[in-house]
Formats: sequence, structure tokens, C-alpha cells
Amino acid sequence: MSSKQNDQAEALRQAIQDVTENKTETEEAVQNQNEQKEQTSVEIDILNLPPRNEVHKDSSKVRFKVNLSLLRFIFIVVLLLALAGIIVWFI
Repeated sequence: MSSKQNDQAEALRQAIQDVTENKTETEEAVQNQNEQKEQTSVEIDILNLPPRNEVHKDSSKVRFKVNLSLLRFIFIVVLLLALAGIIVWFI
């Protein structure tokens, strides 16, 4: 019976040793990845940035400015066309 217990203990010791070895290998791999990320990262000096208008100078967005009077006019025209369509439909 003592040889059976010894075999079980040896198997457990081997399993624990495998886990700890694997753990140190993964920790080293993670450290290597972190070091590579630190080397490839670019630091930006936030005090030495260009003015905002220079950065966004060539952004070409098309903007339509619709004032309230034009919006009212369009609404009334659509309403009159709908009303005319209804009148024509029933006549």
C-alpha cells in the first residue's frame, strides 16, 4: 500500500511541477510581448501638437444650412401637394 501512495504522490508532484514550469514560461512570454509593445508604441508630446484648424483643414464635409423660413416653405409646399393630390383623387 505504501508503494501505491508513493506512486500517487509522485504523480501529483509531477503534475504540480509541470504546472509551475508552464506558468513561468507563460509569464516570460507575456513579459516579452509587453516589452515588444512598449518598443513599438509611439509617444505623443501633447504639449507640442499643431493647432486644431491645421489638423482639420482638409476635412471636406458637405453641410446644408437650412433656416427656419426655408423649412416652413418646404413644409407648406408638401402639404399643398398632398392636399391637391387628395382632391384630384376624389374628383
